[in-house]
Amino acid sequence: MLILHSRFVIPLDSAAIVDGAVAIDGPLIVGCGRYCEILSQFGPADEIDLTDCILLPGMVNAHTHLELSYLKGKIPYQGNFIQWVDSLRELRSRSLPSQLSDGTFERIINNACRESVQGGVTTVGDISYEHRAWHYLSSQPLRKTCFAEVFGMTGDLDTPGEYLRRCITQTHTGELLRLGLSPHAPYSAGSGVYELTAELAAENSSDDSPISLTTHLAETAEESVFLLEGAGPWLDYLKRINKWDGSFTCPKQSPVNYFLSLGLADQPFLLAHVNYITDDELTALARTEHSVAFCPRSHHFFDRPAHLFWSMLEAGVNVCLGTDSLASNDSLSILDEMRFLHRQYPDFSVETLLKMGTLNGAAALGWQDKIGWLTVGMEADLTAVPLTGDKGNPLTDIFESNTQPRLTIVRGKIVHHIT
Repeated sequence: MLILHSRFVIPLDSAAIVDGAVAIDGPLIVGCGRYCEILSQFGPADEIDLTDCILLPGMVNAHTHLELSYLKGKIPYQGNFIQWVDSLRELRSRSLPSQLSDGTFERIINNACRESVQGGVTTVGDISYEHRAWHYLSSQPLRKTCFAEVFGMTGDLDTPGEYLRRCITQTHTGELLRLGLSPHAPYSAGSGVYELTAELAAENSSDDSPISLTTHLAETAEESVFLLEGAGPWLDYLKRINKWDGSFTCPKQSPVNYFLSLGLADQPFLLAHVNYITDDELTALARTEHSVAFCPRSHHFFDRPAHLFWSMLEAGVNVCLGTDSLASNDSLSILDEMRFLHRQYPDFSVETLLKMGTLNGAAALGWQDKIGWLTVGMEADLTAVPLTGDKGNPLTDIFESNTQPRLTIVRGKIVHHIT
C-alpha cells in the first residue's frame, strides 16, 4: 500500500481536494480524499510527502512520433510544409538503416520515453513508420497505443492489407501496450485503405485488446486543393516520389467532408490536427464519436491559422492534446502544451485545459476504462507538479510557472521521482 499526500488533489470526477491523498494498492487506486480520512482508512502504509505539489491524473500525449525525436531542431520551417516533409523523409531514409543496425533507434525511443515520464506523461499515442517502434516501446514503463502507419493511393489493397494483417498478428499487446492502425492522410491513403483499416480493426478488436484508429486530417491548405481539385503540390509530390498510380479519383470535397463521407462513423478515429474546418463541417463532426488531437506548439511552429479547438469543445467534440514530433517541437511534455495554450488563451478554463491533457486523451485512445481521473478502481497513473504558491487556483499556479513534475506513476509503479 502506498499513500500520496499532496497539498491539492485534482480527481477530475469531483472537486479539488485540499490537503488530499491518494491510496494505491498494486496497480489500482483504492482511495482518494482528504489526507486524514485516507490515513485513517488505509494507514499505516508507505507514504510520499507531496505537500508542496498538486497531484493530477497522468498526462496523455495523444499524438506523437517518438522515433523522430533525433530530428529536434534539424529541419527549419521556411513556409512550405511539403518541402519540410520532403526534407524529413530524406533525413530519415539516410539515417534509419544505421540507426537500426547499431542500436541508435532503440536509444532514441528509450530517451523519448524517459523525457515523457519526466514531464508527467504516462500515456502516449505513438505513430511509427512501418510499425518499427512498438517492439522497443513494449519494454518501456509507460502506457502506449502503438499505431502502425499505412499508406497507399491505390485501388489495389493486397499490399496494404498484407502489411496491416502482419502488424495485427505480430504485435504483442499487454497491460501497458495496445495496437492502433493509422491510414496516414487523405493525400497518401485512398478510401479503400481507410475502409480496409477500419474493417480489420473491428474484426480483430476485443474487450481486453481493442484496436484504435487515427489519421492526419485537414493539416494543410494544400490538402484541400488536392481533394477539391485533384491537383496542386501534394499531387506533384506524390508523382515525384513515385507514389501515384493514377487510380485515385478526386472526390471534389474538402478533407473533413471527404473523411466523413467514407462511412467510418461506427469506428471512432482520433483525427490529428484538423487545422482547416468550416462551421458546417464542425457541426457534422460533432455528430460523430471522432476525437481531435490538437498539437499547439507544432501548430505554432508551422504558423497555422488559429485553431478552432475552443469551438470544437463547445460543440461537443472530444479534443485532446499531442506534441507531434520533436522535429516540430521543443519537448514531449503535455504540461508544456497546456502552459503554451494558457499563455495564448488566458481566459480559457484551466479545468477544461487539464481535461484536454488527461481525460480527453485517455478517451480518444480508448483507455478511459483504465485511466483519466483519480477515482477508486481506476489504474494508478498520476503525476505530481510542484506549486509556487503565487496563485489562488492551483492549476493556474502550475500553468503559469516552470516547475517540473516531481513524481510520475504508471499503473502503480513509480517511473520518475525527484526526492
